[in-house]
Amino acid sequence: MAPSSSIEAIRRFTAKEIAAFVDANGASLLEDEALAILDNIHCSAAVHQTIARNPRLTAYYAVRLRLVQSRLTPLTHSVKLVHYLHWPDLLRLSVDVKVPAQVRRAIETQLLVRLGKLSRGEKIASAKRCSAALIREFLFDPDEKVFAALLINQRLREEDLLLFTGSETASAEKLQLLASDAKWSFRYAIRRALALHPATPRAAAASQLRYLSRRDLRYIHDNPATSTYLRRCIERLDPSVFPRGTERID
Repeated sequence: MAPSSSIEAIRRFTAKEIAAFVDANGASLLEDEALAILDNIHCSAAVHQTIARNPRLTAYYAVRLRLVQSRLTPLTHSVKLVHYLHWPDLLRLSVDVKVPAQVRRAIETQLLVRLGKLSRGEKIASAKRCSAALIREFLFDPDEKVFAALLINQRLREEDLLLFTGSETASAEKLQLLASDAKWSFRYAIRRALALHPATPRAAAASQLRYLSRRDLRYIHDNPATSTYLRRCIERLDPSVFPRGTERID
């Protein structure tokens, strides 16, 4: 039987045939054969464990990856094999709901450990599709392009951005990016946070005011951290409620 046809035959084995084949050839299985077995819908958890215990087979990267991907691989083996996967695969598996939660947590731990070794390009690419654990890290990355990439991540939540806008380390450049974002800049809580943050460029902060409630305007107006310029903008919105002060606009 030609190699390609034998691989296809393995993919069609029944559960009994897989078990018999592994029992007979376990010590000499080739990479393609192991992958074909793992691809077979009849492959059992016991067979996954047998392959995961074989150091010769798990030396093949594709086999390690397939074992981590499968819910049938015993968790102890999956968690161990996570340490030997490359960043792009870890990133993809970290957001794959088919991967067991315990394995995803182990993956996220590995991602966080390796974060400091990433290049700028890798950070930008990762920020676009990473999981919640990395989102919290990328929010405070000093690179504005990483933050811009994060804003298009479908897993980014309003509460993440509110954590960022509530931080003293939020830069004017990032706050401007947020104020200009087509999706997030229209959220009321984001508008309020932008108006409140002293680092928000004053034109961006002032543009949020007309969307805020009188109560929030009063709070911002009375906040000691609010600039004189922003106070004057609030006073012009409703002079009857906010009497004009005498301070010089900075």
